[in-house]
Amino acid sequence: MGWIGQIITHIIWSNLRYGNASSGDTGVVIFWSSFFLLIYYSLFILLPGKRIIKLSENNGILIFTILSGVYALIGFTILIGWVFLISNNFLGVFIDASICGVIFGLTFHLIWNKKRNELKQIHLIPILTLPIIFLFIYLFAFPKLLPSLAYNVVPQYVRHDILKNTIPKFKVGDELSKLQKTLPGEFDFKDCHGNQGAMLENFQYVIEVNCCKIIRIEYGPRQKTGYTMGGKRNPCN
Repeated sequence: MGWIGQIITHIIWSNLRYGNASSGDTGVVIFWSSFFLLIYYSLFILLPGKRIIKLSENNGILIFTILSGVYALIGFTILIGWVFLISNNFLGVFIDASICGVIFGLTFHLIWNKKRNELKQIHLIPILTLPIIFLFIYLFAFPKLLPSLAYNVVPQYVRHDILKNTIPKFKVGDELSKLQKTLPGEFDFKDCHGNQGAMLENFQYVIEVNCCKIIRIEYGPRQKTGYTMGGKRNPCN
């Protein structure tokens, strides 16, 4: 639960700071946070487990949740956070860590103090499968079903897949506004004129716009050289 909350927090932070989750290295955070979370859990949860349980039993849910957030922040700083402090870069990950700790503390307190006499393995199965379900929805189902909404909140490789699958749906003569609505934030042509292209891992494209309409669109598998850019600006009728 805490890990899911951490990823959602990072997505929100990335969009607020960079305009999309891709620029905030969300894919990298998903991978490495999983790795370091296992280390953190082993060192900072399992080893002092009895003390954490006692602390949970002796404190109310609010105090324990706050302490858990601070504890997670300290643990993260010891493990890897010091690197970000030294470089003074990407400090949003500290928000991620604290949110992870807060959600863990809240969940742990509720489960341990309210249902510890009823806990059985079958009750834990839905909780343990939540990260898998979340990743399936976030990385596969959501981009497939709602690509326009997913475009700015998914990691870079998923974002590129959406772009690669969307570009071929457009043709010369289509309105620029429709393209911008389908891929929000990707195409920002000043005065409805200009060109934009990119060479992705296995895909390349170029789009030219004039008078708020697509006047040229080319795409295909990535080649050694990209498409030529340019084009004169013609007066609008």
